[in-house]
Amino acid sequence: MVAWLAPFYQSHGWSAAASGSLVALLSVAQAAMALLLPFLAARQRDRRPWLWLSLALQAVGFAALALWPDLAPRTAVVVLGAGLGGSFALTMVVVLDHLPDPAQAGALSALMQGGGFMLAAAAPWVMGTLHGASGSFASGWLAQLACLALVAVLTMRFAPQHDAKVMNAPQQP
Repeated sequence: MVAWLAPFYQSHGWSAAASGSLVALLSVAQAAMALLLPFLAARQRDRRPWLWLSLALQAVGFAALALWPDLAPRTAVVVLGAGLGGSFALTMVVVLDHLPDPAQAGALSALMQGGGFMLAAAAPWVMGTLHGASGSFASGWLAQLACLALVAVLTMRFAPQHDAKVMNAPQQP
């Protein structure tokens, strides 16, 4: 988002300063929801409804960028940022929920963060490739929607009642 949001709106006639302000607005919404959503979800063992909310917010934001970019761009960016920030924070919390042993939870968290950041690093390249091939930013926003659908399906696997069975580490000899 940070790499392509400003150029996207510049292609819609926005100035560099105005489109840059959207990136700042996105960042503020991300930070606010990264703090708020885990707090709201803290009293529930199953945090999937909150994860799905954050994914839905992202979907609305990406759909708005792809289909109605000039309708309410600031609102779309705030909704998208809220979803991105909430999703990132909750995913880190959910990882810690799955393993009672701090060492195992830390290892799983490190694996998720490392893998997640590697996947995230590919997103600007994918977006640029899609933009180059199609001449439109919409293809990249729609690709993000497709990724969200996959993540929503994977989120179903975070069911707390299955933690012990799924996360049971093999016994050391």
